[in-house]
Amino acid sequence: MYNIISSGSAGNAIVYFDRIMVDCGVAYSKVEECINSDTFVLLSHFHEDHLNVQTIRRMQFKHPSIRIGCGDFLKERLNGIRNVHVYEAGKIYDYGKFRVSPVRLYHDCENFGYRIYYGDKKIFHATDTFTLDKITAKNYDGYFIEANYDEDTVFDLIREKTARGEYAHQRGAINSHLSVQQAQNFVLRNGGTSFVPLHQSKEF
Repeated sequence: MYNIISSGSAGNAIVYFDRIMVDCGVAYSKVEECINSDTFVLLSHFHEDHLNVQTIRRMQFKHPSIRIGCGDFLKERLNGIRNVHVYEAGKIYDYGKFRVSPVRLYHDCENFGYRIYYGDKKIFHATDTFTLDKITAKNYDGYFIEANYDEDTVFDLIREKTARGEYAHQRGAINSHLSVQQAQNFVLRNGGTSFVPLHQSKEF
């Protein structure tokens, strides 16, 4: 049902149902074997670990029919890219074999998560957001959600780094990313059982 090509600050790209790729923030060599003329790419936001425009250009050069879905806030960054479908949050877009619905997330820039409906399967995908409050996804078949840091240890790590005079990027992470606990709580309150943590920090 899914293939995690890469997930984290070094790059993000995940393929669902051998057809729908969410984010493309990696080199072309990493996605080359996972794409074909039916591939549909859903983009979340402009950070380079989620959007590599050069990779998308090469994908479309090799497979001209590849389509791209994104919010209006990414349209200018995709200048020259063909087959771009511009979405509004909350609407459902029907492509026959599958449907997608963007979910507005809360990061340090405009950002979408996605509900993906493929046959009788329902997937919820969300990374790079500091909250999922007021969002529901009841009884989905898969929850692919970032679990960037551990609330039980993050402040200790910040203190240790500060004491050593090191930069603690976790100060920003706690205001722009989800913790393991937030992700788990979202899945539990929505009746889910299949949780795949994404965008995890290597320091936890």
